[in-house]
Amino acid sequence: MSSERRTAPPVLSVAVPLYNEQEIVPELVGRIAAACRGLGETFEIVVVNDGSTDHTLEALVRQSQDVPELRVVDLLRNFGHMPALSAGVAAARGEAVVVMDGDLQDPPELIPQFVAAWREGADVVYGLRTARREAWLKRTLIGGFYWLLDHTTETKIPKQVGTFGLMDRKIVDVLNQMPERSRYFAGLRAWAGGRQTFVPYERPDREGGGSRVGAQGLFRLARTALISFSKVPLRYASTLSLVSGLVLFLIGAWAIFEKLFTNRAIPGWATYTTLIGFMGFVQSLVLSVISEYVAVIFDEIKARPLYVVRTEYSGGRRADAAVAPAVTNVVAAEPHPSPAMAAEAVAAPVPVGAPR
Repeated sequence: MSSERRTAPPVLSVAVPLYNEQEIVPELVGRIAAACRGLGETFEIVVVNDGSTDHTLEALVRQSQDVPELRVVDLLRNFGHMPALSAGVAAARGEAVVVMDGDLQDPPELIPQFVAAWREGADVVYGLRTARREAWLKRTLIGGFYWLLDHTTETKIPKQVGTFGLMDRKIVDVLNQMPERSRYFAGLRAWAGGRQTFVPYERPDREGGGSRVGAQGLFRLARTALISFSKVPLRYASTLSLVSGLVLFLIGAWAIFEKLFTNRAIPGWATYTTLIGFMGFVQSLVLSVISEYVAVIFDEIKARPLYVVRTEYSGGRRADAAVAPAVTNVVAAEPHPSPAMAAEAVAAPVPVGAPR
């Protein structure tokens, strides 16, 4: 096999972030590899270890010995699901990139259908969830979130699509150029546009125990989505403040008129006390809305890297280059592998921006 053949970008990349998923690593990698090999095209599997505290990294490195297409990107610590997903997308080299969660609720067996739709001209192929098996309350809250997102954002984000899907290289390049730190992946992908289509599927139960995200993580994701793609909360807060101020101005003008031009005393001190309390409530509400946006601005202007790559493994050994996407989103750290990995290390990663 020629050097050009070995180094040529694959047709398909599959990017998967993982955090403490050691139990399902063999099944996950095996099912993805089986689905991709059936396509008859070159492919790679990019799995991002998001600072796992169990033996996920070791399991991935062992799998890479048996699956030569597997690349393991090890982050320096746990940066969160969205930064880890962004790291995988940035590392992917394929003409088409499939993104999916690592809990096997996104069935790898759908990848051939995604690729078929891509070959027919789609720029983005969504995995459309036709049925969910979560608890009734969670399904209700998720439905309410999608309704609110649909009615408050200028960018039309498809409902019930999540992360799972395929993107053409031109969409991937657009996403890699986006500098946001507060990232809602489904929204960014929809904003990029292109010809879009859907592959329906029934979302199965999660493998490997309970969700690693939890209610608090889902709430943060919903808040990020609304703040990143909607100005409606700010506009409502501004309108409420304006209307409240106008009402208080008219009441004040009426009270002055009563005092200067009539013999009646200013009636109802309790009324004014209530109005003052109401105005205090409005101010607090408006400030709370503004503070959410200011917090996002604060994170953005610091311009810290979205994630930091420790090193990359391939074929059971450390690769000769770290991930090198846009320098605004990532930096490469000096390698510091665990003792179990030290024997397998063969070279330090190249800093970001160095030739691959």
